[in-house]
Amino acid sequence: MINIGLLGLGTVGSGVVEILKNRKDELKNITGQEIKVKKVLVKNINKERQVKLEKEALTDDFEQVLSDEEISIVVEVTGDLELSYKYITESLKSGKHVVTANKAVVSKYFEELSSLAAEKNLAFIYEASVGGGIPVLKPLREQLSLNEISEVQGILNGTCNYILTRMVNEGKGYDEILKIAQELGYAEADPTADVEGYDTQRKLRILATLSLQGKITEEDILLDGISSITSLDIDHIKNMDATVKLIAEASAYEDGFTAVVQPTIVKNSNYFANVNMAFNSVAFKGDNVGELKFYGPGAGKLPTANAVLSDVLDIVLDIYRKGNPLGEKVLKNYNEKIRGNYYLRISNANEEIVHSLRAIANNVLSLGSQPAILTDEIELSKLMEIITSFNIEKKDYFLARIIS
Repeated sequence: MINIGLLGLGTVGSGVVEILKNRKDELKNITGQEIKVKKVLVKNINKERQVKLEKEALTDDFEQVLSDEEISIVVEVTGDLELSYKYITESLKSGKHVVTANKAVVSKYFEELSSLAAEKNLAFIYEASVGGGIPVLKPLREQLSLNEISEVQGILNGTCNYILTRMVNEGKGYDEILKIAQELGYAEADPTADVEGYDTQRKLRILATLSLQGKITEEDILLDGISSITSLDIDHIKNMDATVKLIAEASAYEDGFTAVVQPTIVKNSNYFANVNMAFNSVAFKGDNVGELKFYGPGAGKLPTANAVLSDVLDIVLDIYRKGNPLGEKVLKNYNEKIRGNYYLRISNANEEIVHSLRAIANNVLSLGSQPAILTDEIELSKLMEIITSFNIEKKDYFLARIIS
């Protein structure tokens, strides 16, 4: 019998219980043992729930999970940052393997928790923290044995991708689509973490640190979101035979890296142009394997729970990668070297701003009070200096890089 301590019984936790119940016989055939959720940590024991569990399985006391010697694996899906850090740390220290779907805690405490797990010869696995149901972190860890990874990029936030897809396909405004996304549960009541790029930034931090085998923090990643995009921008982008995505990218550069999350205009023939609605995709390049691409649902109860249980299964079968998967390279930040061609639109522009834009423009798409240009190739840092000199608020301009 493999006993699990499940921390949290929300959307993902319920999915974990559901899959274990529905695949009980298949899992026993594969592992030779029954996998059972023995204890579930919840805030309110008496709350009515859709999933059926024995009353004695529920607890509001983490110590009951921690002190139970029959529980060998702790699955953390609470969504809480600081509490989850406490739960994960104490579980590892007490000799229990840990699986988590919590990208915030993985991102913030990546090195510490990875090191602690390696020290205790335990698993600390987090497939569901990046890409929801897409199996990408396990293949990435496996390829690191044989490859130097030079680049990782992806569409990592379903909310942003849903909003941008519908804006392009239906010609509706940002605020209208955001409201629909909130009503459908794709976006939170406060969508800031998604639409301003913070969620994507955390996921890129995890991917980049693993891929390039050196510490790359959230603060090391240049960040821009999608909240200032307008229907005018969409019209210009569609006229370019292109679409727009929020893309995260980290690349090896000399003895360091570049890392950025930003709106990106991609030609309709580009692979990422066909990743739509709430789907995600991740691609990475190895010097031997070449480019590998992964595509699938970026969130959802069952896809995310499936990723969590894939980690659990690896632990039960003892096929997870042992030791600390993080490298020890000391990488320099070369974000000031990032350069390319960009789309820039500014609202309520005066003549001075229009004149400045003309000086860096390769193509002028519109003038008047809402000028929009395509720039010559330029360093992103210099472009941001120009924008900053205008003393305009972030909501009054939209910037996107252009790739083929």
